[in-house]
Amino acid sequence: MGVLAVVWLVLYVAAGSGVAKGTTVLGVAIGGQSTEQAKTTLQRELADEAGAAIPVQASEATAAVQPESAGLALDVDATVAAATARSWNPLHLVSALAGGQEVEPVVSVDRAALSGAVDRLAEKTDRPAVEGSLKYNQDAVPEPVQPVEGLRLARPGAVDALAAAYLVGGYLDGMPVELPVDVDEPEVSSAEVTRVAQEIALPATSGDVTVTAEGASATLTPKDIAAALTFTPDGKGSLQPVLDGEVLHAGLGKQLASVERPARDARFRIRSGTPKVVPSRLGNEVLPETLAAAVLPILTQTGPARTVDVPLEPSEPELSTEEAQALGITERVSTFTTYYPSDFAPRLTNIHRAADLMDRTLVLPGKVFSLNRTVGERTPERGFAAGYIINNGQLEVDFGGGVSQLVTTTFNAAYFAGLEIVEHHPHSFYISRYPEGREATVAWGVKDLRVRNDSPNGILITTSYTNSSVTVNVYGTKRYRIESVKGDRYDIRPFEVINDTRAEGVNQGDCVATEGVSGFRVVVTRLFYEGNTRVKSEEFRTKYEPEHEVRCGVNPDPPPPPDDDEPDTPDEPD
Repeated sequence: MGVLAVVWLVLYVAAGSGVAKGTTVLGVAIGGQSTEQAKTTLQRELADEAGAAIPVQASEATAAVQPESAGLALDVDATVAAATARSWNPLHLVSALAGGQEVEPVVSVDRAALSGAVDRLAEKTDRPAVEGSLKYNQDAVPEPVQPVEGLRLARPGAVDALAAAYLVGGYLDGMPVELPVDVDEPEVSSAEVTRVAQEIALPATSGDVTVTAEGASATLTPKDIAAALTFTPDGKGSLQPVLDGEVLHAGLGKQLASVERPARDARFRIRSGTPKVVPSRLGNEVLPETLAAAVLPILTQTGPARTVDVPLEPSEPELSTEEAQALGITERVSTFTTYYPSDFAPRLTNIHRAADLMDRTLVLPGKVFSLNRTVGERTPERGFAAGYIINNGQLEVDFGGGVSQLVTTTFNAAYFAGLEIVEHHPHSFYISRYPEGREATVAWGVKDLRVRNDSPNGILITTSYTNSSVTVNVYGTKRYRIESVKGDRYDIRPFEVINDTRAEGVNQGDCVATEGVSGFRVVVTRLFYEGNTRVKSEEFRTKYEPEHEVRCGVNPDPPPPPDDDEPDTPDEPD
């Protein structure tokens, strides 16, 4: 035993404190080097491998994970320690003296960061299940929606797979790391879709349905039925037909006007600047739920004699006289007017159309007014014309241009009413007819003006206009006296000159010649007073980009001079 101990000690000393000869890590030779030399070598030679993106595949979806952001890193110290020749294990000592071997890299894993990376990865790879269903096309013909299984990344398993594959998986040779997924099977099968199409959807729109009430008759066409009919999974693998009575009743239009007396909501009328309640009225009409219940059973019938008889029933208004009176809409809280040139007909069309759609909008306490939702999409079918809009810092022509005039006016009316501005977007560059830092624009589906009625009372928004101005009034119960303070411009940046070659000559085609305006920043502060006591304040910080000077055509003419005679917008409400 003494001899063995001596031999063991001699081997330990002979192994030395460095790395065993012939040792490699991922093909990088570090044998015979000191531990510090080996660390430097690995850090230098394996930097690309350690930082290389990890390609992953989850079912059919592919993506990549960045090791640094996922909490994965090469642990150089631990890797070199694993490759050190000296050890009290006699087998390791013999192996080290006989010649080194390939050593697997040791990695450090921040599991919290890796879990976060997997969560972000799931946003790209997850796919919700699509239930089998049916939908009608514009010709009232049912089209199948085939079921598609959903995929969800199995997060704990994906974390383990990535941690295990880092620096040792085949991804360094181009093979993606396979991540486990859970499959969500849709409830409704293709066979059920086919059955419902043949037994319900096709017969439902095979012809008209005649609705009679108190001797009057009306016709629901296949398109009316298709607009109201949907198919919903019942949780048992089947599709059930569902009729929307409101849509169905709308399809009747005024065909039952001779016998129906619709309920009428209470509304407000402005008399001598003061809002007055116009009483509500009870109705006597075909109720949507009764209509849907009567029509649904006969939709599976075919032939020309599809007729249902429905009764007229008392109907309640959505807003009663008493409810309207309790809203506290008793006075004008704020008003604001902005002005504009009257020499561009499309602008006038759009401002007037949007103002008409917004006029007499009632916003209940706690609810949010959305200008996009109220006015709707600006299309020619809805009465809007092509006007100037701002796109990428330049004026261009598109439908709805000019609506921002109403948006800015509404913003200021809400601002001076003391209402909460939930969302607003200033123009990208400053337009001189608007108050600095107190203006806004909208873009359908992208930017909106949203105002919350954070008062305990209702508010009524009204509009009026001329060919050179638009006014927005807010009625309710006044809570605050509002003052507005504008700071000086700062961070002023010069504009550029752009030669737009899309047209030959000024204002031809898509090019709009404009003068340049410098960019700047400005801060506007809204001060809230109760009597003479300031109770709170709110800052609005606005950054305006420079408006480029745009010259149209090959040999552009200079842009027209600005309209210096336009009236300035008042800083305070009328």
